[in-house]
Parts: sequence; structure tokens; C-alpha cells
Amino acid sequence: MSEENVPALIVGGGIVGLSAAVFLRGHGVPVLLAERHPGPSMLAKARVLSPRTMELYRAHGLEGPLRAAPPSVFLEATDVVRASTLAAPEDYRGSRPPGGAVSGVSPCPPVLVEQSTAEPLVRARAEKLGADVRFHTEAGEVVQDADGADVMLTDRGSGRRYSVRARYVIAADGHRSPVRRALGIRTHGKRLAHVVNIAFEADLSTALRGRPIGLGYLTRPVPGTLLARLDAVDRWVLMVPYDPERGQGPLDFTEERCARAVREAVGDDTLPLRVLPAVPGGGRAVHTWELASWVAREYRRDRVLLVGDAAHVMPPSGGLGANTGVQDAHNLAWKLAAVLDGSAGEELLASYEAERRPVAELTCALSTRLQEERTGGGGDEVAARVARIALGLGYQYASGAVWGQDIEGPDGRAPVAGRPGTRAPHVRVERAGRGCSSIDLYGPGFSLVLGPDAGNTEPAQGPAPLKVLRLGDGVEDPAGEWPRAHGVGSGGAVLVRPDGFVAWRAASWGPDAAGELRTVLASLLARPLSPAGLRRD
Repeated sequence: MSEENVPALIVGGGIVGLSAAVFLRGHGVPVLLAERHPGPSMLAKARVLSPRTMELYRAHGLEGPLRAAPPSVFLEATDVVRASTLAAPEDYRGSRPPGGAVSGVSPCPPVLVEQSTAEPLVRARAEKLGADVRFHTEAGEVVQDADGADVMLTDRGSGRRYSVRARYVIAADGHRSPVRRALGIRTHGKRLAHVVNIAFEADLSTALRGRPIGLGYLTRPVPGTLLARLDAVDRWVLMVPYDPERGQGPLDFTEERCARAVREAVGDDTLPLRVLPAVPGGGRAVHTWELASWVAREYRRDRVLLVGDAAHVMPPSGGLGANTGVQDAHNLAWKLAAVLDGSAGEELLASYEAERRPVAELTCALSTRLQEERTGGGGDEVAARVARIALGLGYQYASGAVWGQDIEGPDGRAPVAGRPGTRAPHVRVERAGRGCSSIDLYGPGFSLVLGPDAGNTEPAQGPAPLKVLRLGDGVEDPAGEWPRAHGVGSGGAVLVRPDGFVAWRAASWGPDAAGELRTVLASLLARPLSPAGLRRD
């Protein structure tokens, strides 16, 4: 018998696992999270929280704390260079686009914050919402059956071992994911390099020559070396590829060799520096990882679902990995909550992989292209920046959780705006006399938004609670933008999922559309209706 029971167990307490805890608690799901490390790593990870990620955090009370947090050193270090060494002449130099570049499509500009700063804020929010977060707790074997999974946890401080019974397990345990490997889930893609991270402290002002450099793609000490700011003006991390096939390994990187590699990369043989431990309080000089681009062949095996780096790994160029993982967790949370509370059938979970795996494939391809562009190709990233916005805000889902029929536009094709499977567009509206974004209207359940000229037919009760919003009745659209932005007329209707994606829309709202909506909801939630229209349990 398991000593504890919980609906959802999250394995892994990085930013993706912690976000999953926040999102599930937002739906009222009891959550236990186990993370083997005692705290966050200081090494460079995600630094840019994208507009879409900030939209998700906005809906869960995290936007304010994250914007108020100490900003990343990258806020001032805007430039990216390619050169042989930091001190050498540049082959290429570019800079990030301003945060306001998405102001017309999202209410949330990106936030530059160190992941080591963001994670404690997300953890605090998860705990405030009631999540049971246990750091320094390692998950062992996962044994599944038809009704759930038993997982052995070990308190690494006391050594106590105990079993937890969960209806579902979310594996957010990183790119090496012991859970994924134990399940035998394979990946497809490619490994680009083995890399060691060397964290160090030094004054690089002479080599910088006043340039606000945040990232340097270098060819010394070996091609593919990356120099990045860490968490302060004088703290950096050097990422150096090594080749295990030539007998090279992390043990070769003694403190002396690390210092030599840093001086060679900077281009100053006499540079004073201090090598920092890979993990605070630890004795290792380096941390190893794989520069890779791959996606898991399965996102679910029975009662276990993969999110974040357990499901996909991509090069760091573009800062897409953590954002993709957070969005995985958000997509999964509402579906898992609906299955757990009985409003949806378990078949709904199939839509998680159907929707998120193609996004990971596209994102991996883009980040790999960016990596190749920065390390050897041209320097023009305009098209890539547009693609990053599209991947964060403009992709379209195709799954059983989207009603496929659509409205034909003037040219006989479905218009992009408001198309089912896309994120509901951002429109400035007013609620209770105050301006807000239309995305603030949605969640935690399904929302039906009716245009100002929609009929008065009341939607019938479906398999899940439905929030009905009518423009002109508590919510105002002063510029009249909502119908155009959503691809319907002023008498139309749009059904928005709990994650802010359009599930269905109708050109005009009336008895026919109301009848279709009931069928739509039952189909989306994998809960068929009886002939009388009532839910069949």
C-alpha cells in the first residue's frame, strides 16, 4: 500500500515542473512535486520569458512578481557577436529586438529574468496555491497499472523512502529524464555536441571595449565555443564542446584547464579570474550537457506524460526551450484537470501530444537554424525573429480538442484570424469600466463569447461548465475590433478553451449554433451525448 495518494505527481522542479504545479492548482487539482536537487542551479538557462509564456503567467498571478524581479544582466547586454575570441574583431554583431515589438498582438511584452530568479517565484506561487513542493526528494521507479502509478520517493536529506500513489505522473525531469528512459521512450533528432559549462568571475571590460555583449559565439579554444553572461556584470559562463570519441571527458577539465580555456576564449593570456563551482556548495568545476535537437517519439505512456526537456531538447539560440516547456505544461494542465474531475473522457489526453509535439518539431528546427546561423552562417535574423513570434503566438493545433469545421472567408478559404486551433487574438476591451485584453476574459473553464448583435438563445448545458460573455453586456469592445479579429460578424460566437485557444466558432449565434455547440463540447471533451442531449456517464 502506498503511504500517500495524490491525483497528480510531478517529477522535476525546474521552471516547467513548477509551472505545471501552478497551472494544475489553478484548476483545483491537488499536486505533489518532487525535485532531487536542494535548489535551483546558478548556471545560465532560460533568460527570456516570451509574450505567450507571460500571458500564461499573467492568468495565474505571476506576471507582477516576474516583472518586479531583478532583471537579467541581458537587459543591458543586448548584443550578440561572432568572432575568434572576445577581444578579436567581430565577424558578425547583432542585437535583440525591443520588447515592445509584440505590443499589437499581445498585452505581455517579454521579460528578461534569470531562470534562477524566476524559479523561486514560480515555486512560491505554486505553494501559495496549495501545491505540495518537496525539494531534495528523488523519484525512483514508476510502476503503473490500469488506475494509476506507484512511485518510490527518497528524502535525500534524511534518507527516508516512501511510496506515493498517483493517478497521473508528469515527467518534468530534464533532458536526461530517468522517467522517460525507464519507460523506454525513444527520441529522434541529432546531437550537435557534448558541452562543459565553466562558470567564472572576471573583469572583461578590456576585451569588451564598451560593447554591451551578452553572448559571444567564438572559435577559441575550439570552434563552437559560447561565452555568455551569467548573473552579474563580472560573472560569466564559458560553454566548451568536447569529444568523448577522442577520449575527452568532463574529468579532463581541471580548474587549471578551465582557467586556460577562459583566457584563450577571451583573448587575454594574463586575465585574472576565479573559476566558480558548477553547483553552489559543490566541488565540481564543470557541468556537462548535450547541445542537441530532438523530440520524444511519444509524449505519453499510459499514466505518465512528458513535458519540457523530458519531451524535447533544442539548442539555446533563441531562448525557446523553457518557453516551449511552460506552454506544454499549460496545454496539459486543463486537460488533465478535466479528466480528473470527470468532465472529460481520458481520450482528451491524446490531444496533448497531437497538439504539442508538432510545435516542438517546428521549434527545434528553428532553434537549430538559429544556432547554425550564429556559429557559421549569415547574420540576418529578421525572418527568424518573425518565426519566433509565430511559434509563440501564431501556430495552429489540429486535434480532437478542436472542432475542425470553419467559416469560409471572402476568398473561399478560412481566414487565419480566430481560426479554431489558434490562440484567441488579443483585442483591447473594457470590463467594469476598465481596459483589459480579451485574453483576460478566458479560463479557468470554457468561455463562449457572443458578438454584440448575437441572438438571445441561451446555450444548453453541456458536459462541462461554460462561462458566457456577451459584448455590450459587461464587456465592451469600444473600437469594434473583436468581430474582425476573430473572423466572425457582430452576431457571431467564439468558443475559447481553458488555455485561451479557439475551439469552435459560428458566423451567427442562434438555435442552430446552440445545438451544434452542445455537440461540439461533448466531442472536444470525449464525453458523448445521449439522444436527449444529456451527458452519458
